[in-house]
Amino acid sequence: MTGSLIVASNYPTPVVVGKDYTDFILTPLYSRMGQEEAVANIPIDSKVFWDKCIKYKNRLNNYRHLGWIVLLASAINVILIGGKRRAFGIFVTALHNDFKNTSMTELNWIGDSYAAVGFFLMPFMTTLIVQVGRAYRFAMMAAGAFIFVSCFTSAAVPSPGYLFATHTVLHGIGSTLILCTTALITGEYFDKKHRFHVLATAFVSGGPYGVLIFGPLFSIWIHNYGWRHAFEICGVVFLGFTLLAAVVYQAKSNDNYEEVDNNSQKGTMESVEPTAASGRGWALISLSHLRKNLQIVLWALDRLVHNFVMYGLLMNMTTYVTEALKDRIEQGSRVNLYFGIGESLIFTAGALVGDRMRGYLPLFYMIGAASAAIILLIMQSIYKNVKGVLTLAGFLGAAVGTGNTFLYATSEEVMLIHGSVAFPMTKMIAGIGMLLAPFLSGTVIDTFSFRGYFISMAVLVCIRVIFFIIICIILWRKKKSLNRKRQQEAEAEATKLQPKIITTAPSSEGPDNESDACTTNHGSMALQ
Repeated sequence: MTGSLIVASNYPTPVVVGKDYTDFILTPLYSRMGQEEAVANIPIDSKVFWDKCIKYKNRLNNYRHLGWIVLLASAINVILIGGKRRAFGIFVTALHNDFKNTSMTELNWIGDSYAAVGFFLMPFMTTLIVQVGRAYRFAMMAAGAFIFVSCFTSAAVPSPGYLFATHTVLHGIGSTLILCTTALITGEYFDKKHRFHVLATAFVSGGPYGVLIFGPLFSIWIHNYGWRHAFEICGVVFLGFTLLAAVVYQAKSNDNYEEVDNNSQKGTMESVEPTAASGRGWALISLSHLRKNLQIVLWALDRLVHNFVMYGLLMNMTTYVTEALKDRIEQGSRVNLYFGIGESLIFTAGALVGDRMRGYLPLFYMIGAASAAIILLIMQSIYKNVKGVLTLAGFLGAAVGTGNTFLYATSEEVMLIHGSVAFPMTKMIAGIGMLLAPFLSGTVIDTFSFRGYFISMAVLVCIRVIFFIIICIILWRKKKSLNRKRQQEAEAEATKLQPKIITTAPSSEGPDNESDACTTNHGSMALQ
């Protein structure tokens, strides 16, 4: 051995002196160490680490309550998206204070356009996610990256016009990735046969809880740090929660695209119309289905009008109250908070009882629209009373919020098609309404002040009531016709199974005639 080994009694580890280590054997070295120290000095095997990750992944995928974990992750991300969208009126107010020369129409459009782009792209992004193998994890990671870049670039813009590129486009793409992914994976784990289908899909339809969180947070962040740093904080929050969702988003293994016809008494399996979730079609309805269901046109018009009202109110009520309170934004943001509380209460109540209201969900929407019309008519008469407006804001949020409660399940009932197609189509129409809402609300405010604004909102909600009356009548007639058709089919089936009974009347004539009658009967039976 060319090297020498010196072992000191005071040192647990041998010291090697020399240049040549080839003849040095490690076994005696580890024999002098304690067992724990020897294990600690063994290099980490990457293969062992990877195998453990695979093991934990398989355990998570086989967990019986994985669907509820997926729902929780989906609900959190939808709450974040909805909260930022609904509370963006606080950003609009801050931008209006910094850029006095920018009109309210343009600022409102900045607030609505990014969400509108996200909604409008949903059918196409849904199809893309499915066609690439239901890549839910990758979609959530991409969503977080888009929103992170969007928020940090938006914080550095010199004027609001640049936000149309940094915020509208980038944040819009990130939003649609989150909305499509959460809707698809929740629809897989909680399909129409699941007892909590309405409850689960309600929380990915666009919950209002986010405004309760982001309303106060936005006002605090903007007041303490300014709107630029508030953008940056949002980017970090979104990135963190999208990455957490990507960890648990495992596509449900389901190769059987058949379901039981729950409305009939038959226990047979019938093929389902190709849906986006099955990977066999686009998330768009066919023209033939549209011609047979004209209520879809009225549903689309209602979604347009609803978003005129919904986002017109959210964008401008904060500005109205803030200006009335002499530019105190932390006080003006309370109207969004009250609006969100009312909407959250009705949303929660509707989600909890929604599964017991299956088949009558559009009727719930009609009642909510009628209530909103009454409240808006009252608000236009007392619009100068800021305290009165703040008081009615909670009730208005509850009434208007019915238009977003269990939207996924309601779109299925109205459009009579699978939710993976009905929901993205509904959101796409909503996106168009959001793009047009700033022009309507901003123009009305600039021309007729806030009184004209409240009057116009009341008129639009009254139009929604008319739409839903017609929709409910059409659906009722379709249901009645379907029940009649099924009853006729059941009667026809029963008639086929019923045995034929041939009766012969007793003969009152003589034996000869009786013999002739018997001959006649036998002949007729032979002919049969």
